[in-house]
Amino acid sequence: MVQGLGSKPNASADLILAADAVVYLSDLAPLLREAARVLVPGGLLAFTAETHGGEGVSLGEGLRYAHGAAYVRNAIAATGLTLSRLDDLSARNEDNAPVPGLVVVATKI
Repeated sequence: MVQGLGSKPNASADLILAADAVVYLSDLAPLLREAARVLVPGGLLAFTAETHGGEGVSLGEGLRYAHGAAYVRNAIAATGLTLSRLDDLSARNEDNAPVPGLVVVATKI
C-alpha cells in the first residue's frame, strides 16, 4: 500500500479506500503520510481496521493487527489529516461473530 501510494504524484487522488487491508500494518504512520501527500485538498481517506479495547496496536492470533481507537486518532492527527468519522463497526465476521472494528474517514484540508 505504501509503495503503491509512493509511486503517485502529489495531490493526485480524490479518494483513497482501504477495506480490510490495514490489518496487515502495525504502524499506520507511513500509510497515512503517503495518503496525505497524494490526496487533493478536500480529498478523503477511508479505511476499516480491527480494533481492541486497549491502547496502541496488538497482533492477534490470526496475525492481523488491531489498532486502538486512540492510536488511530493520534496517527491521523500527526499527519495533518482531519478525522471526519471514527465509528465502532465490524467489517467482517470470524467464526460467525463480528470482529471488533473501526470505520475511519479522514479529510485533507
